[in-house]
Amino acid sequence: MIYSVRNTEGNKVVAKPKSSYNTLSTARGEQYQVRLPDSSLVWLNAASELKYPSSFNTLKERRVELSGEAYFEVAKNKKQPFVVQADGQEVKVLGTHFNVSSYSDEPDAITTLLEGSVQISGNGEVKVLKPGERAVRTGNQIKVSEADLSEDMAWKNGDFYFNNVGIASIMRQISRWYDVDIIYQGELTDEKFYGTISRSKNIKQVLNVLEKTKSVHFKVEGRRVLIMK
Repeated sequence: MIYSVRNTEGNKVVAKPKSSYNTLSTARGEQYQVRLPDSSLVWLNAASELKYPSSFNTLKERRVELSGEAYFEVAKNKKQPFVVQADGQEVKVLGTHFNVSSYSDEPDAITTLLEGSVQISGNGEVKVLKPGERAVRTGNQIKVSEADLSEDMAWKNGDFYFNNVGIASIMRQISRWYDVDIIYQGELTDEKFYGTISRSKNIKQVLNVLEKTKSVHFKVEGRRVLIMK
């Protein structure tokens, strides 16, 4: 519960309820699905957090705050836009299906549109996406291009999907999903990786697949993964 505080006669301080919020967090290795008060559905990826009002009824817009990654299926309401605030950008919709990835340890914030239309704004720049497009925000720039839906939606479909991806990016995903810490020893390989691996596999199975490329090697010590060239 959030409160506003004001002074009244007799110098008494009164706490007056202003708005009530729910915060949903997933740990590393967890996913969660939630239905919001307006019947919108949200799938929350690992190591993510979603903050949203307990009711949208008296609000001009349906605003939520995201840290991490989530897929949204937004209930249509032309009179009450749905806004996702994430890492300095806003994604505004009326009713649509889209994915937002905005992890603090990733260089880019990525919004992918599957259905409908979304408006993305940040640092004075505004972009509108069509279905099948993605917006990548790097620093103060937002670039729109055709999306690879297999890549952007892989996590929701239960997979890791690598398409011209470096090992550091792969290991950040593995760290979030398997709740492990990554320790680098020596220089990283600069090779790029391609392929799909089911997230239902255990971590040793995933690392074994990566090792078959002969580009990288791993050693697992408890909840630590040592990586070497």
